[in-house]
Amino acid sequence: MNQDELFQNNEAFILRTASFVLGRPVSRSDDEYSIALSAFWEAAQHHDPSKGSLQTYASVVIRHRLIDYIRSNKQYGQEISVEPEVFAGEMSDSSEIEGLRASIEKKLVRDMPDRTLTEEIGELALILQRYRIDFFDLPGSCPKARKTRSVCLKAARFVCAIAELLERLRKTLKLPAAEMESGVPIARKLLDKFRKYIIASVEIEAGDFPGIQAYFSGKEDL
Repeated sequence: MNQDELFQNNEAFILRTASFVLGRPVSRSDDEYSIALSAFWEAAQHHDPSKGSLQTYASVVIRHRLIDYIRSNKQYGQEISVEPEVFAGEMSDSSEIEGLRASIEKKLVRDMPDRTLTEEIGELALILQRYRIDFFDLPGSCPKARKTRSVCLKAARFVCAIAELLERLRKTLKLPAAEMESGVPIARKLLDKFRKYIIASVEIEAGDFPGIQAYFSGKEDL
């Protein structure tokens, strides 16, 4: 596939990713689109198929390049205060969700000079890909009821606390349902319905993601 075909086949993805990072619609005439296009081509040249899909890797590179642009452009200097409800499925307007997700990324990048949120998201996205979970689909996978979220998070922490269960999850890619039902306890129907949310919670808490963990420290939601 030549460069023109590659861009044509991935144009919607590039526009969507750029719009997500900036928290507003991006068109082909915007400078940000040119930056995203260049970043995508860079990713395509360095992509290793054995480590995940091109789009997953490219999303990290695009975000990194656009965040550099945000940092150097004064018009993006105003940070937005964001609460973690954006990951709890409580926002109904899709454009609002995208803008709030982007603001989380900008806030954490500002607070993490040594290891950017972009890098953490990229690493976590690759881990979740093994479970067939898209990181940016998590808001739609979260329980809306606070009580249900609390139970799911207790279930995730239960797995993290027992090395054997954590190892089994990562080996089989399946939740240790029987142990979780008796140890938390939690209903099997909740484990099935909110599998993605619980697994993501486990990997965030058990993994090396200090930025994401710090932002949600002491909070009920991921």
